[in-house]
Amino acid sequence: MPLIGSILIQIFLWWHLISNIQSDAGQIFLHYNIIFGVDLVGAWWKIYLIPLLGMAVILLNYFFSWMYYSVDKFLARLMSVWVLFFHIFLTVGIVLLVRLNT
Repeated sequence: MPLIGSILIQIFLWWHLISNIQSDAGQIFLHYNIIFGVDLVGAWWKIYLIPLLGMAVILLNYFFSWMYYSVDKFLARLMSVWVLFFHIFLTVGIVLLVRLNT
């Protein structure tokens, strides 16, 4: 179930970015800090590195979870649930970045 949830969140992240960030945007805000405000500005395509990082986390985490399943089932399941929480935080970050740039 955590894998299905993570994949659904990953699909939402890609859909949300593709539908809201235009390729002719030029420079966009990539990071916001509540103390300093916007502290990282870059090309529009760099915002797509965030869900790409999420996909890499899914692949690596489930690979290691699969490897550890025969040794420690609790750790393997904990790693599977962790990736779902990671994607929830990625979703919050992406939604806030899109709102900041629109």
